[in-house]
Amino acid sequence: MPGLRLQSPAVGDHNGAQAGASDPEAQRWLEWPDKSLVPASKREQFLSVRPGTGLLLPSRLEPGVISLVAIDPASDRLAGKVSMNRETREIGGWLVPEYRSRGLGAALFAAAAELAQRHLGITTVHAGVHPGNAACIGALTAAGFTPVPGPETHVQPNGRVIPARWFRHECDQAGYCDFRR
Repeated sequence: MPGLRLQSPAVGDHNGAQAGASDPEAQRWLEWPDKSLVPASKREQFLSVRPGTGLLLPSRLEPGVISLVAIDPASDRLAGKVSMNRETREIGGWLVPEYRSRGLGAALFAAAAELAQRHLGITTVHAGVHPGNAACIGALTAAGFTPVPGPETHVQPNGRVIPARWFRHECDQAGYCDFRR
């Protein structure tokens, strides 16, 4: 993807990814439970760890989820994360504060669609977003997602119910890579 390198997350990337979206601006939209947030005093420490170090993240840490971490190739720093729920085919993602407002959200969402459609055999992925989240709506649209009807509300990870707009990315024929080889 332009401007980012995407790869499977390693164990060490988990804390950095959590830290990168624990700030108030990200949490305005993500609304994670407090126990998932990294305190401001620890964020830079976790983000300074070189991404991709250690073993791959065990699936038990993110059951039912496929994730990629986004890395800035120029600085070799974690720039964000994108994930897809295997069951619902819903994707979501975020960028670390210093990488926001640079057009990289579109690269994240395009990468999620490409992973699903060219490697996992999935023809359609969905994304739900708060109608007021203009940055996310712009990134989804720039990544080729189109608005579609969907549930009028969505339950956030912290339990709050919010209004929702839905988007879809489709392809005619999905590809599949056998990763077990």
